[in-house]
Amino acid sequence: MGGDMIAFHVKKRCRKVFFSSLVFLVFLSVPLLSLAIEPADIPGNIHVGQLDIHPSLSVKEEYNDNIYDEASHEAGSAITTYSPGIAFQLPFQRHLLSMDCRADFIEPSRHQNYQTENYFANIMLDLDFNILDIQIGDNWKRDSVAPDYEKDIRNDYYQNRFFFNTSYKLADRYKIKGFFRNENRDFNSFHKPWQWDPELDNYMQNEVGFNLFYRFLPLTSALVEYVYAHKNNLDKGLQSTDSDTNWVWLGLTWETASKITGTIKGGYTYRNYEAGIDDFDGFGMKADLRYKLTSYTTIGLNGFRKPVDTAVTEEEGVYGPYYISSGGTLSVDHKLTHKISANAHVSYRNDNYEEEGIYDKKRDDDCYGIGVGVNYQVQDWLGCEVSYNYVDNDSNFEQEDYRNNIVAGKISLSF
Repeated sequence: MGGDMIAFHVKKRCRKVFFSSLVFLVFLSVPLLSLAIEPADIPGNIHVGQLDIHPSLSVKEEYNDNIYDEASHEAGSAITTYSPGIAFQLPFQRHLLSMDCRADFIEPSRHQNYQTENYFANIMLDLDFNILDIQIGDNWKRDSVAPDYEKDIRNDYYQNRFFFNTSYKLADRYKIKGFFRNENRDFNSFHKPWQWDPELDNYMQNEVGFNLFYRFLPLTSALVEYVYAHKNNLDKGLQSTDSDTNWVWLGLTWETASKITGTIKGGYTYRNYEAGIDDFDGFGMKADLRYKLTSYTTIGLNGFRKPVDTAVTEEEGVYGPYYISSGGTLSVDHKLTHKISANAHVSYRNDNYEEEGIYDKKRDDDCYGIGVGVNYQVQDWLGCEVSYNYVDNDSNFEQEDYRNNIVAGKISLSF
């Protein structure tokens, strides 16, 4: 019996080594193979009447030297991710119905508790009536929270997000947009005897709000945003962590044809917790901007400041019910040739916990990151990339310090 089990694990290990080696072999041979393909041989997307069908497949091979983000006794592993997908688009008159599905099959070479299968599906109906726009859609996924240590398990969950957006042009310069979102997350209750019940992270959240836009330049608009959100957590007889959040923000937005594209907005945010938890009352913001420096170089800037509820599935609940997360990423993309581009980024995030939890001090983390990558678009339907990322999390709790280095290569096919 023991010999059979050993033989089984040896065969399983050999299969993983074989697939990992095959991925790297294919990755290295892609540029050579592409030279033998004539343009007439390149496949296109599938058409059925007005319906466009776009299948895709990507294979990613990476090595992470600290997959559990541990302060000591780091565990490294090669990780292969297979991501097949398919997208459907059905245009009719000025409107569009779109749907896409994707799966991620994650296979580590070691530490099998990191293995998982995740699934994603999205559908959206976009109705364009010239001065009136309506979007109705749904995002569904079967995902998981990665284990935090070798004897931990993945916590699987289902999440669904329904959204309804509508916008109306009041005049040449004014536009009003209203939206409603409903999101719920449902965890599998399975857990080890010494762990918290993952269902404590189950929630339902409803969010409603509006934006008022005023276009004062041909491609630039000022905006006012108000949002109300109610979050109902599954507390299972413990202290309630339900909350109501209101924010009033001001901002600017640039349309895609301008040199700057994206939105920056911020202002007053108030989150009220129902039972015995300090409320958050302060500044919140979100920025997602891209600046086209030249025809070859684009600079990106993302920023945020927001309250975030802690999660027992991510081993955060012992530090209190929520923290303030502030940070941003500065990125540069540069076209080296028609088919080759390079990118680099630096990032910073501070997570400041508002309560002490079970300890006698409040947790405070500073997380720094850098990354570089090169993309090679071999054909319109075939691309490959290599990347390196480094993350350093510096916490005032020594056990929460960690560093990791991730080297990755990826091949993508999209028809």
